[in-house]
Amino acid sequence: MHDVNSEKGKLWAVVLAAGEGTRMNQFIRSSYGLCAPKQYIAFTGKRSMLQHTLDRVAQLIPMERTRIVVNPSHMKEIRSQLSNLPEHSLVFQPYNRETAPGALLPLIYILKRDPEARVAFFPSDHFIREEERFMRYVAAADQVVQHHPDQIVLLGIQPEGPEVEYGWIAPAEPLPGPYSVEVRRVGSFLEKPSREAAVRFYQNGYLWNTFVSVLKASTLAALAEKHLPDIWWRFERMMKAIGTVHELSTIEREYRTMDSATLSRGIFERCSDQIAVLEVKEVLWSDWGNSHRVLQTLQKIGKAPCQNMQEVGEATYAVAESKAV
Repeated sequence: MHDVNSEKGKLWAVVLAAGEGTRMNQFIRSSYGLCAPKQYIAFTGKRSMLQHTLDRVAQLIPMERTRIVVNPSHMKEIRSQLSNLPEHSLVFQPYNRETAPGALLPLIYILKRDPEARVAFFPSDHFIREEERFMRYVAAADQVVQHHPDQIVLLGIQPEGPEVEYGWIAPAEPLPGPYSVEVRRVGSFLEKPSREAAVRFYQNGYLWNTFVSVLKASTLAALAEKHLPDIWWRFERMMKAIGTVHELSTIEREYRTMDSATLSRGIFERCSDQIAVLEVKEVLWSDWGNSHRVLQTLQKIGKAPCQNMQEVGEATYAVAESKAV
């Protein structure tokens, strides 16, 4: 049993792994013969995207202070890939209510254990080649939060081109402090731009938004209370029930009628004066939101799939895009 007091004011990790990834399902079924969400697929080597993410996170944050948000309907994958984790590592989210509730559910568990905690959030569907370097940037972001406890620090990637499917960040003036990396305030968030706008963003030195963020747990709780009060009061009720016989039933009941909200639009875009962006350089990063991007990255790292898989992926991507229009 851990001494709870020894964990006060530490850096914790949250890995978001409850998504269904429906846009990739057909590609995964056709190319890999599997029927599982993308975070549980091993696109390169023997480890799944989620296992890669957990190994990357463990370079900086111990598993005892890592919480993984999972979907109860993925029990088969959870049992096969996550069965060796410490107790309490998994946080089961009964329904998908988008990224704000997905972040707040593990947050209340962490706050209950460590009210002074700082938290780093990691999506589980990102490809990162230079993992050690990337995690050094996460550690640098944590240093910024220790100097500026009211700030949320996002990691922004140096873009490789005018990508239209990513969110962009327009950096503003530098954030004062003794940092070894470049940290600037956020001027604005720019979601999925047109081709012309993306070219302009690229030329202006804007950054790709990785959504990897570091912040104080209490800061996010206060912002949720301010900007998403109807959602936050449900989490306050859940937090009171943690550790009691009513814990799971309370979470299920509150989630059942909860509104959906994204972390970006629901909170971050409403408090950009409290958000800084740390520029990540010389890291190959890709958000594997669709089969086209998976294939693009695999080609780039010299692990191009067979021609048949390439054709399947491109056809799947074309179908998905036509439905989205």
